[in-house]
Amino acid sequence: MRIAIFVGSFPLISETFILHQITGLIDLGHDVDIFAENKPPEGTLIHPEVFKYDLLARTKYVDAPPESTYWEMPVYPINGETWLPGNDKPIPNMLRILNAGEAFTRCYSVSPELTMATLDRHEYGFQAESLSALYRLYALCSQSKTYDIAHAHFGPVGNNFRFVKALWSVPFLVTFHGYDFSIVPRKEGSDVYQKLFGTADAVTVNSEYTRKSVENLGCSAEKIYKLAVGINPDEFTYRECLRKSTEPVRIITVGRLTEKKGIEYSIRAFAKVREKHPEALYDIIGEGPLRTDFEKLVCELGIEDSVTLYGAQDAGFVRQKIAEAHLFVLTSVTAENGDQEGTPVSLMEAQAAGLPVISTFHSGIPEVVIDGHSGFLLRERDALALAERLIYLIENPEICLKMGQQGRKHVEDKFDIRKLNQELVSLYKTLSVR
Repeated sequence: MRIAIFVGSFPLISETFILHQITGLIDLGHDVDIFAENKPPEGTLIHPEVFKYDLLARTKYVDAPPESTYWEMPVYPINGETWLPGNDKPIPNMLRILNAGEAFTRCYSVSPELTMATLDRHEYGFQAESLSALYRLYALCSQSKTYDIAHAHFGPVGNNFRFVKALWSVPFLVTFHGYDFSIVPRKEGSDVYQKLFGTADAVTVNSEYTRKSVENLGCSAEKIYKLAVGINPDEFTYRECLRKSTEPVRIITVGRLTEKKGIEYSIRAFAKVREKHPEALYDIIGEGPLRTDFEKLVCELGIEDSVTLYGAQDAGFVRQKIAEAHLFVLTSVTAENGDQEGTPVSLMEAQAAGLPVISTFHSGIPEVVIDGHSGFLLRERDALALAERLIYLIENPEICLKMGQQGRKHVEDKFDIRKLNQELVSLYKTLSVR
């Protein structure tokens, strides 16, 4: 099949679930192209698979001024000015409109109706006022290739490109993951996806929790399909999680350094663990806006000699550190702004490697971790309970061994990306023949 994948930024080190899906579809013999709204920041770490599959050659970016697409700043009033963050002088709004002339002319020649819709505030809101909807349409109007399916990852991306169904006359599928059903409706209103749900042929969700959340936002239950994100378990060597008496216990977390990952509470819990097991070590892999806050917290707790923040790392480094670890922690929480997880891939990776995991009763996580079998789930923000569970597992290695075995089987049964990609292709084919 000829598949068009739509994403916000590409490639991103944190969105391995999208990367696995794309490479898996290519491995199955399908022709995949990627349409991205933005390039990642300069210097961003890139997974080796991006180069192995030459994915950048398959990627088309929305080529537009940052004030329109990245910042989405309005061009109104027409006689006004736009102050782009970091600029020492403004951009006249009239100049922005004139510069969009080529995009308008091209789009109008292809589809006058869709072109005018992208400029209609009632249809595209601030995307119309900033001209970002017009520039996105322009990126697609320049394509001569035809596709069998259009698939957008994350609700806002689907919303931004929902005209693709009419423009290319293809089935349109949207996948919801986490922040899109939690934080976005709080910021933009509970009806933010009303037009998207009316346009999309199908919506996939990663858990039953996400299904209910998307239904509550107004999506018809008949359009929703549950399709988990996953990993290739074969990329993670299973080992029995047994620690030698001379070896320090190693605890690991993999995740972006943001509030919803709950890393503050795992750091505080680790400080309690150190009181009883001073040899313990804690590795944190990931980058994000709270790194400085976490570094300060580590120093305040006096555990800087045993906590290492590695920053963002590629998949090979993550696999190596997981292989060295004995326990995995990801105590996700609902952030103050409402942001939530979907189904964290790192929990799947840890279980595939045979690690017992400790996480929280949060969003779709109870479907990823079987409480009491492949790990333990706790209430959110409970550092004391987390410390107690960590100490319990450190002191009961036979429980760790059993949990590791059950976790590996659970991932193989439910989250093997190869099986999931075949299910996705079946859905594509069902939609394409309707």
